[in-house]
Amino acid sequence: MKTEVQKLPQSLVEIKGEISAEEFEAYIEKAIEEYNQEAEIPGFRRGLTPEKILLEKIGEDKVLEKAATSAFRNFYPKIIEENKIEAIGGPEFRILKLARKNPLEFKIIVSVLPEVELPDYKKISREEFGAKVEIAIDNKEIDEKLEQLKKIVESKNNTKEELNDEFAKKVGNFQNLEELRKITAQNLEFEKKRKTQDKKRIEVLKKISEQAEIDIPLILIEAEKEKMLGELKKSVSETGFKWDDYLSQIKKSEQELLKSFDGEARQRVNFGLILREIAEQEKIEVNEEEVEKLSESYAKIYSRDKISRDYIYGLLKNEKTFAFLENLN
Repeated sequence: MKTEVQKLPQSLVEIKGEISAEEFEAYIEKAIEEYNQEAEIPGFRRGLTPEKILLEKIGEDKVLEKAATSAFRNFYPKIIEENKIEAIGGPEFRILKLARKNPLEFKIIVSVLPEVELPDYKKISREEFGAKVEIAIDNKEIDEKLEQLKKIVESKNNTKEELNDEFAKKVGNFQNLEELRKITAQNLEFEKKRKTQDKKRIEVLKKISEQAEIDIPLILIEAEKEKMLGELKKSVSETGFKWDDYLSQIKKSEQELLKSFDGEARQRVNFGLILREIAEQEKIEVNEEEVEKLSESYAKIYSRDKISRDYIYGLLKNEKTFAFLENLN
């Protein structure tokens, strides 16, 4: 089998090739045999119709197309593997020449993972993550958080509460109000640190993205938009809202909503490809034990029997990649 690979814009690859007449003939004979077993031809028992009569009834073109489809399904994985193509999504298969006793000539167009050319991401990371940010919690924030907690308890128990030692003991295993305030301050500090970290991570990815060269395939953007739509549908469902009612409220069709996801979907894909490339360059790995441990933890937290291992693997790899960038200083 001969193949010729050519790169196209938008991370597409065109593969032209041919399967020899001898190899293709085996698929034609198999297609004829399958049609012979299926076809009901007057005067002949199923499977025993002479080839010439069968081809006249079925049509030679139909047999050749079936043979070509079967040959393609068999050879496509080999073509991808031999040419070291990282294909994503399904291929578009076009027949260029289809005739008996001739090579099967074809063309395949398939999306591939794009080449990612990164700037000096280590320098960018050092500059951004190296800048110290002071995290401070004042009494006003603690008071507001405790007031929120007080209202929740009052609403739940239909009572009138006061922020005192008794209240602290009621809402948790706290000795007094002072201890509750201390734990509340720690929780607020943790949350602020997490938000600050998330914000910095986004800023780093944005700066790397501005200088990176990535020809993102449309198939990845469309897949991300569908994923975002699924996430939104789940969120709406959890609030008890019907999807059609939600669309009516925001005055958008599902297609308009998908269209509005373009920018964010492109950014998500962009960031994902950047993190993937950094992890590859720095040889950042995730082992099976780490995946298993986090999978079990997530299953307990979300009361689910199974959590996608690919999802967990991606979370861990991204977290390790960020940790690498954050600790370059």
